[in-house]
Amino acid sequence: MRLENAELRAFRAVVEEGGFRRAAEALHLSQSAISQAVAGLESKLGLPLVQRGKSLTLSDAGRRVFDHAVEVLGREQQTLEELARLRDGSRESLSLAFSASINYFHAQELISAYYALNPSVTMRVQELPSRSMIYAVLGGQVELGLGPFQKQMSAFHTVPLYQDTRHLVVSPQHPAFEAMVAGDAGALRRTPLIASALDNPEMRPSIQRLRDQFSTVWEVSSLTLRIHMVAQGMGVTFLDRRLLDEHPRCRALHIMDDLSFGRIDKRVGLYYRANRTLSDSAREFITLCEQHWQL
Repeated sequence: MRLENAELRAFRAVVEEGGFRRAAEALHLSQSAISQAVAGLESKLGLPLVQRGKSLTLSDAGRRVFDHAVEVLGREQQTLEELARLRDGSRESLSLAFSASINYFHAQELISAYYALNPSVTMRVQELPSRSMIYAVLGGQVELGLGPFQKQMSAFHTVPLYQDTRHLVVSPQHPAFEAMVAGDAGALRRTPLIASALDNPEMRPSIQRLRDQFSTVWEVSSLTLRIHMVAQGMGVTFLDRRLLDEHPRCRALHIMDDLSFGRIDKRVGLYYRANRTLSDSAREFITLCEQHWQL
């Protein structure tokens, strides 16, 4: 029996994207092709991997196969990148992913400083939600991630840079603003949470409890659009303390720290896959970040 990389890639996309349709869109394949690939894996293994329904649920076998898929496809991606560098004459390259807040406050200065030191390095820079960044680094699509750490980072080597907090906020424009400020939990449960992304609840059960506090979750990757939607009273969101202090559209938002889940403390920094040998360009970027944050 052999697990083909195409099957593993389809299955990993289903898990990371939260469903077959979104996986098909991400891989530019038909939904039936994705379904057949996952069904083929299940047939080979003689075990169910996912429970099909309104929400995606992984079996124990599914979690194990997902870990295997991330590891195998990550090694494949790293090898392809190394071969590409050899083909291009060993030109140095750097692939980075920033969280929205890092991109808003720090990315321009960091990239300008890095370019001044390394003008010949080929760079690929993305802004990604925290969940997507974790998967991108683990899967080998990105060498370095710069953003908030998750609770479990055992698969990564981490370089902490600073501490921060996220606060649940609502706009005075929200129709239920007075009820929320007064502590009406029912008003929150009738309101959408607007977030960059939330993990599949099967992969991180604590997130399910957070979801349950709201009517639904709207995933909006653009930080600017999330702020606009909240300011207009369409829902609530979590925002970094510095954004609330300095962003002109955030200063009027009300912070709901009195709720048990209204504040999230976090560490922010760089991370990369634990078993990966970093490129010289990545090591130089880490040094630059440590100098930027005066570590």
